[in-house]
Amino acid sequence: MKFKAMLILLGLVFVLHGCATSQKAGMKAVASRDQKAGSDEVLTSQKKHFVSLGPYTDFIVAKDKTIFMLTVRNCGKKSIELNSDSISVAFEERTKKGALKKIDLQSFDAFMKDMKEEYNDYEKKFIKNKLEDIKLDAESSSSVTSDSDNMGDKVKDLKTRIERMRAQNQVIRETLPEFFLKSKTINPDSSYNGIVACDPRTMDSKIAGNLIIAVSVDGEVHRFVFKKM
Repeated sequence: MKFKAMLILLGLVFVLHGCATSQKAGMKAVASRDQKAGSDEVLTSQKKHFVSLGPYTDFIVAKDKTIFMLTVRNCGKKSIELNSDSISVAFEERTKKGALKKIDLQSFDAFMKDMKEEYNDYEKKFIKNKLEDIKLDAESSSSVTSDSDNMGDKVKDLKTRIERMRAQNQVIRETLPEFFLKSKTINPDSSYNGIVACDPRTMDSKIAGNLIIAVSVDGEVHRFVFKKM
């Protein structure tokens, strides 16, 4: 019984290890003289209007995505318009200074299609780590019967936790549309928050360099730089 359970656990560990993907590259905010860098690598720019931008990592269901949370506050006396055309992204590879490659933003429909199709990397890593813990416990145990029952309980508990995690991720997928950046009229003294995602087809996640995001608000340009590790 114990030997059979061990074979199953080892098989799952190897399968999950084979499915694992590289971790998303980290982002380091690079503030200009007229900007401030806050916690979580968020940059803020205050001109006529207030704009902040920072890497967004709360959506663990987003596999290999480079996502930013954008906040715009209208500090003027007239309404302003904001949409995806207000944002441009370019990438400067570390070994090719001055040479900028345009990075497209991912559309809402493409982003949501990915969310439905992708399997959560965080979940795979969690399962892999938990299975390895159970395997190590089994290898170090001296009793056959009691420890086999204990291992069975741990596997059942892990199954319950996985199901709960999947349910939580499904809630994220269902509520995600309200956070994605849409065309918006921002009234005076009002703010708007939305996420923007770089199209993975136009960006190599393994190359280091600077990601440069320009946000145009009411004729003024707020330029943000993030060092991609």
